[in-house]
Amino acid sequence: MASKDIEKSMGADEKRALETIRKVYEDGFMEINGRRYSMTSYTHKERRKVFAFFTSVQDQLKKKDFSFLDSPKFSEVEGVLETHTLFNDSTLSNIGAHWDKYPGDYLMFITTSLAVVSYPFTGAGATG
Repeated sequence: MASKDIEKSMGADEKRALETIRKVYEDGFMEINGRRYSMTSYTHKERRKVFAFFTSVQDQLKKKDFSFLDSPKFSEVEGVLETHTLFNDSTLSNIGAHWDKYPGDYLMFITTSLAVVSYPFTGAGATG
């Protein structure tokens, strides 16, 4: 199915989500609760690892089932995401207690990051 056909078959919420993902991908940052998280570049292997994980949990995400957060596989992917995300000019992987200080940002960060890093592999990203 072509990218335009995929977008035509989407509901309004899905279209808004795709537009948000596209914007974050193009701008290189996301804002969550007034805080800016900047994304650095990924290698193909890192992006592939994130995409493979993202596709394995998409159904869970749709059901708002975040039980995967406690899995060893997710810990690996989380490390990749945190290594490539800056907050106040420091990578999240170097900020010890960031999520303790801003727990309300965490789920939005994870769900957005998984989708944004995977964006180039999707039909919409591959044709954009």
